[in-house]
Amino acid sequence: MGIRYKGIRYKLVWVYLYTFIPIYFFAFALIPIQPTNAQIKKITVADSTQYAYELEEIVLYGKRDFTSPSMLTEINAEQIENKNAFTIADLLRTDPALNLTAGPKAETEIKIRGFPAQDVLVLLDGRPINPGYYGKVDLAMLPVDNIAKINVVKGPSSVAYGVNNMGGIVDIITKNGFEEPQTVFDISCGDYMFRNISLNHSRQVDDFNYWVSAFENYSDGFKMSDDFVPTSLEDGVLRDNSFYHKIGGNLKLGYQTESMDLYSLSVGYNWAEKDVPTTIYSWDSPSYRKFPEWQRYSSALTGQWNIGSLMQLKSVVYLDAYQDRLIDYKTKEMQEDEINFDSDLESWTAGASLESKFSIFDVHQFHSGLNFKRDLMNKKANLDQPWVTNLTYTGNVFVQDYFSPWEMSNATVGLNYLYFRVEEGLTKTKLSPMVSLSQNLFTNFRIYASYANSVRVPTLHQLYSETSGNPDLKPEEADKIEAGIEWYFLMNDEDRYLSLQLAYFYNDLTNLIYRASSSNRFQNISDAELQGVEARTVFHYNRYISADLSYCYLNSPDDSQEILEEVPHNKIRFALSVKTEFRTNLNYEFVYFDERTTYVSSKNLESYTLHNVNISHQLLNFLKLRAELNNITDVYYEEELGYPSAGRMFIVGATLTF
Repeated sequence: MGIRYKGIRYKLVWVYLYTFIPIYFFAFALIPIQPTNAQIKKITVADSTQYAYELEEIVLYGKRDFTSPSMLTEINAEQIENKNAFTIADLLRTDPALNLTAGPKAETEIKIRGFPAQDVLVLLDGRPINPGYYGKVDLAMLPVDNIAKINVVKGPSSVAYGVNNMGGIVDIITKNGFEEPQTVFDISCGDYMFRNISLNHSRQVDDFNYWVSAFENYSDGFKMSDDFVPTSLEDGVLRDNSFYHKIGGNLKLGYQTESMDLYSLSVGYNWAEKDVPTTIYSWDSPSYRKFPEWQRYSSALTGQWNIGSLMQLKSVVYLDAYQDRLIDYKTKEMQEDEINFDSDLESWTAGASLESKFSIFDVHQFHSGLNFKRDLMNKKANLDQPWVTNLTYTGNVFVQDYFSPWEMSNATVGLNYLYFRVEEGLTKTKLSPMVSLSQNLFTNFRIYASYANSVRVPTLHQLYSETSGNPDLKPEEADKIEAGIEWYFLMNDEDRYLSLQLAYFYNDLTNLIYRASSSNRFQNISDAELQGVEARTVFHYNRYISADLSYCYLNSPDDSQEILEEVPHNKIRFALSVKTEFRTNLNYEFVYFDERTTYVSSKNLESYTLHNVNISHQLLNFLKLRAELNNITDVYYEEELGYPSAGRMFIVGATLTF
């Protein structure tokens, strides 16, 4: 099997030498760096940073708001500040098309329009961060303090996103040194020793810029709702085994040439220890677990070059390393001499991408590229057992043409070729097309229809798990269709407008990977279907008052209802934002979750509503005070069967900006 990396804390430098540095040389050796003749004004102020952010996100040709092949959720830094959110999971939890749960392993999973978490591609500054073993990203481990914006793609997507995006895409863009130079210190405190502390600092010095951030997040646990009825495993008040402690930091260095070529180097480290709350029902096979150690290392080098006035090249090379240690105890007391297993997992992802964009008289805009990554897993089922190592290779080549066949019309056609290889030498390939048509009936009214074939390759766990792995698994597929309208109505001035988005979506899923129980082998099963409607309207009455109402209906035929377990058929969100001339902001949010089915046919999860509010006041130019109240009515609800969520929680905080 080659080299096994048995200590993630001590072998990081060796892995860089073994996989990361050669990819650097390969990627950049292919690219002829040529200066453009045009002299473009350098990026120097905060309101001119959009070009810099294009370096680290998937940017499609055309205006983003009127050419997307599906509905998007776009969240910018101001909107992040207006929500009661400390992690990416908190930020996305209330979106009607998304469902976030944290069950038996206290790892937050996101579902987009019913697709499970391993089908959702998570990008951080343009690179995938899904670990190869389980394929799911715990969004509760990612803080929001250094986030510039997030785009969530829910339906058919551009082939430029590559593979493993069958369920959708969460595209996270972090801040960089092109922002206005500043130092921001933020602290929040709440019940049961909750605290969140963060420090962000950025500066631009001539052609160079940097952004450095660090955070700590701690809690003794969360308060249960007063409506909770104690069980034999949970007495209420403070949720048992809900402690966590997280710390981390990120550094991003940037360089910009006179010809507007951009370079970026980013590194990051996250560490955590946390307990795992058990089910509250004694019949539901309770487990007593904790993660005494959870770590993630990340690094990436990105370059973007302007070749003349019509062509642009971009290259990314990256390495992500993830490690966790999970201990499973025999009893609730969790004594060190009563352990079922003490496992250790290491997951490594190294990859590179190269893409180009080329325009021809603004009629055709071509986007092409290739992506490659290697996922490697080291695992000990128990510390006294030997390491087991497995790996897979995934690559794709794509080409896409965005063009205008006639006035006020846009079309996008693309083709993606997938290459997937497992260590036994078995290779699977697949061609996946996409097409999107868009017509502006008048200036601010668009209708569109899109189709895309999306693929998700098996994870290392599904291929090589000792109890349930199957190396012969085929990739999952989904034929995704969406049709919708977008309308933007400006009333008198730019501060008053009304917008409407409405979409119908249909997904035909094939080769789904499934196992009947943890002791059964994974296998490809028959087809399934997901369909529904999503709508959103935003009303800005003026620059002081705005409201947002969104809704999602999701359904599946009776023969595949299990795919929607613990996912509401109906979900509604209403948000109201009020600003005053006295620099006080008030934000209110209401969310309704419909009744949900579970794997136990006789135990549905009841419907519930949440009310959240936050208020902030800019006391001084450098000091902002904030107060937040989550779950105002202290309603009891379970995200997953047997795993209650927090009751009412009050948080106060302050932000100092220099």
